[in-house]
Amino acid sequence: MTVHIRPDHPERRSFQAVLGLSIGCSLFVIGGCAGDQLFPELNPDAFVSTQASEAWIPAKGVEYESHRVRPLGAEEAKGGLPDGACSLMTLVALALETNPETRASWENARVKAAEYGSVRSLWYPVISVSANLGLSRAIYPAGVQGSEADVMVADFTGIFPSAQVNYTLLDFGRRSSADAAARQILWIANLQFNRKIQTTVFEVQRNYFALDTALGLYDASLAELELALTVVDAVEDRLAVGLATAPELLFARQELAQAEFDVQSRISVIDDARSALLVAIGLPSTTPLEIDSLADMPLPGNLDFEVQTAINVALEDRPDLAAAVAGVRAAEAAVEFAKADFYPTVDFNGSVGWEQFVLAAQVNDGPFESQSYGGMNYNVGLTGNWILFEGFELRNNLRQARAARRKAQADLEALRIKAIGEVWDSYSDYLAAQRQYEFGVALVESSREAYDAMLASYDVGLATITELVASEKGLAASLAELVEIRGALLTSSAQVSYAIGSGEGSSPEARVDRR
Repeated sequence: MTVHIRPDHPERRSFQAVLGLSIGCSLFVIGGCAGDQLFPELNPDAFVSTQASEAWIPAKGVEYESHRVRPLGAEEAKGGLPDGACSLMTLVALALETNPETRASWENARVKAAEYGSVRSLWYPVISVSANLGLSRAIYPAGVQGSEADVMVADFTGIFPSAQVNYTLLDFGRRSSADAAARQILWIANLQFNRKIQTTVFEVQRNYFALDTALGLYDASLAELELALTVVDAVEDRLAVGLATAPELLFARQELAQAEFDVQSRISVIDDARSALLVAIGLPSTTPLEIDSLADMPLPGNLDFEVQTAINVALEDRPDLAAAVAGVRAAEAAVEFAKADFYPTVDFNGSVGWEQFVLAAQVNDGPFESQSYGGMNYNVGLTGNWILFEGFELRNNLRQARAARRKAQADLEALRIKAIGEVWDSYSDYLAAQRQYEFGVALVESSREAYDAMLASYDVGLATITELVASEKGLAASLAELVEIRGALLTSSAQVSYAIGSGEGSSPEARVDRR
């Protein structure tokens, strides 16, 4: 005997209507959620360039969101600099406030602090509440009469509010190693931020000295121009009384033209140096900027420590080295976490809730008969979980963690060697700049004496124009070299401090005796 539900039964028609409505709503939602008129899941090539030789532009029908960077506004172009010439300390303080790279490094540290706080949540229980409200209907044959099956309809309506608590009792070091790794990653971010502060200060110092040097070289080129004019005047005076020739005058004017060219070429160097300083501060290159001259600034004195002491201070003070040490510790914690994954976990779980449901049944076209049930339910227990085989994932995770630890150790040693080299180089550069500056001062004095003597000799006909021009060029070159070596001395002094890592942002674990 065949048992079946009548095709024209109202429950079957209701089911078909609900199924059709659900499919229609799903298609509508999928189509409505798609922001583009074209469907990338059907035609992804419409979202890229059609050829490798053509630039990409959005295809017709693709809704493209503009990715334009905000334009330079008039107020931003003026910058936030005070009126008048700015000192080095003023620009350093401004850079620490406005430099976006420094701010990004600080925000990265805040991100890692929040991540550390998230990892700490593993030590706390998880308490949650939930409520389920549902309606279900079952249709099935209830008996047989003649050739058609009787139909029984059962409606089940229930509500189940509950509260749950889960807590990990035993994890064999997973939480402690995750805690240690997150803490070390936070220290890395903080130490990188400290080093970024030192980098910002050094970049402002270096570019400030470069701009001051460029301005000094411009003044030196003006002095060279004055010397060239003096030579031209001297030749013209001798030519007027018949003691000089026209070729001598042409030669002197040639040197004057070269001096004028050098003056103009120094202007672009000043503009480039000013732009680099503004970028280091965190301001647009269009910002007007004037700086105080360092011509009267006392030069740094002799280093009162040996290079070995400076190297030891760097190994203790530099925050990037301390960050590398923290990186090794974070890698060690990751190894411990990978080891702990081989062991089981034991969790405590409990819940309390209320169950209330109504069962209503209908046979054929008869009336619904309902029954209601309700009551409290409790659950408490322990859950153990131990992965016995996972396709060698845990073993490879441990290999990866150990390799990462070895890499972190190698990176630390490489950075240590690099730091020693940077201290050595900056230390020797500073000593060399000191000696060069002393000789540069003596060279300017002797060059000026030689030029004055040559000019006097030329006036009385005891020297040639070639000798006079050579002495003039020697004096101009010595003036420019003195300006450059002065800037190099100031820069190397800042480089020593930066290589050592002293000052604001130094490692909190400094233990070197600064005798």
